[in-house]
Amino acid sequence: MKRYKIRHYRSRIYNPIRGKIIKFVLIAVIVASIFGIGWFAYEPLMTAINEKNKEIVEQEPVPEKPQEPAYVPVEEEFLEKETVGVVVPEESLYNALDYYDFLSSLDEEVTAVVIDMKTQSGTVTYKSNQISVINAGAAHAEAVDLDSRIKTARKMGFDVVARIFVFEDSTAPYNAIDMAIRYESEDGILWLDDSVDNGGKPWLNPYSDTAQKYVLDIVYDAIDSEVDAIILDGMRFPEKLESMEYAYFGVGTEEVSQKNVLAEFAKRIYLSSVVTDTNIIIGFDSYEQITESGIYGENALSLSGDGYAPLIDIDKFVGEKINDDFYFRRMPEDITEVFVKIYESIGNISGLNMIPVLDFEGFTQKETEGIFSYLREKNALGFFVIYDEPYFTGIVPEPEISDPQNPSAPVVPQTPTTPSVPVTPSVPETPSVPETPSVPENPSEEDEENPPEDTSGSHFGKPSD
Repeated sequence: MKRYKIRHYRSRIYNPIRGKIIKFVLIAVIVASIFGIGWFAYEPLMTAINEKNKEIVEQEPVPEKPQEPAYVPVEEEFLEKETVGVVVPEESLYNALDYYDFLSSLDEEVTAVVIDMKTQSGTVTYKSNQISVINAGAAHAEAVDLDSRIKTARKMGFDVVARIFVFEDSTAPYNAIDMAIRYESEDGILWLDDSVDNGGKPWLNPYSDTAQKYVLDIVYDAIDSEVDAIILDGMRFPEKLESMEYAYFGVGTEEVSQKNVLAEFAKRIYLSSVVTDTNIIIGFDSYEQITESGIYGENALSLSGDGYAPLIDIDKFVGEKINDDFYFRRMPEDITEVFVKIYESIGNISGLNMIPVLDFEGFTQKETEGIFSYLREKNALGFFVIYDEPYFTGIVPEPEISDPQNPSAPVVPQTPTTPSVPVTPSVPETPSVPETPSVPENPSEEDEENPPEDTSGSHFGKPSD
C-alpha cells in the first residue's frame, strides 16, 4: 500500500492528487466562464462593432472607382484644319498698339495672321542675331521683337504664319553685292531687271551660296520662333526680259539649270524643318505659273513643301489672252467665273495642300463671296487674304487733293486753252431774266448707281449672326 507523504502547510495537510484535481476543475471553470461570457457577449459585441463601422463608413467618403482618364482632344495640326488668314500690313506691324488694334479689328472668322519677316522689297521687319542678316543691312529702323508679336497673336487666338520672300529682294543686294546678280561679269555692277527710270531693281542671286545662307538664316529664325507655318514666296528668278541676257550668275552656273537650283534649295529648307512642327508652304504667282514664264524653273508645284499658296490676283487675268480656253476681254459680273478658270489652270492640284493667297484690291466683299464657297467645295485648306482697307471696311477713302503751294497764285489749267479761239459762255447772260441755279439731273439716279456699301456682313462674305 502506497504511503502518503505528509507535508505540513500551516494548518492544513497538502494532498498532491487532490491539488491536481482542484487545479483542473478550476481551469475548466475558468474556460467555461470565458466561453459563456463570449457566447452571450458575441451578438451585442458584433452589433456594436458593425454599428461603429457603419458610422465610420458614413463619415468618410467612399473612394470612387478608378475611372478611365477623361478624353482630351488632340490639337489639330495646322494643315489638318481650315485656315482663314489675313496678311498683316507692314504699317501695322512696327507699332505694338497699331498691331494690337489691327488684330482686334479682324472678323471672328479669321483664324490666322501672316507676318512678313522679309518683305517683297527685301526689308527685314524683325530683330535678328544672325550675322548674315546683320551684315545684309536690310533690317527696318523699327524692327520688331518677333517673339513678342507672335505671343500677342497667340493670346488673341490666332495661329501665326511667317512669310519670307526668298530671292525677290531689292534691298540686301545694295549692301551685300556678293549675294546679288551681277551685270555681265563677276566684277560687274549690280544687274537691274529694268532701267533705273522704269523702276529697275536688283535681285538676290539664287546660285549664290551667300544669298542662300542669308535666306536660310531667316528661315531658322522663323523656326526658332515656333511659327505654325512659313510661306516661302519669291522662290524664283526674274522675268525672262531682254535684260536677262546681261545677268551674270557666277562661274560654272551655266552647267546647272535654274530648275535644279530652285528645287535643291527648296528641298534644303524643307529638310531643315522636318524635325520641327513648322510647315513649309511654297508661295507662287498664279499668273506667272499659268503663262509658263519659267521663273520657277519649271513648275512651282514641283518644289518641296508641305503645302502650296498660289497668289491669285484676279485683275491680272482680265484683258490678257492666256490661251484659247482662257480669255476674258472684260471683268464679268460674277468674278467667280474668272477665279474658277484661274484655279483650274494652276496645274495638278488634286491631292496637294492648297491655301491660296487672295488679292481682292478693287473688289467688294459681296463680289467675292462666291469664291470662298468654291474653295471649300474644292477642299482647299483655307485661304489667306492680303489686307486691303476698302475691301475689309467697305469704306473707300476719298482721294487726297493736294493744296497748291502758293494759294494766292492763280491756278493754271492742266489743258491750256487756245488763245486764238475766244471762250464763249455756254449760257448767254440775260439781264432781264434771273439766272436759274443749276440742279443736278435726277439726283436719285446717282444714289441708285452708287448705293452705300453694306458692311454688316462678314469680311469674307459669310453673313454675321
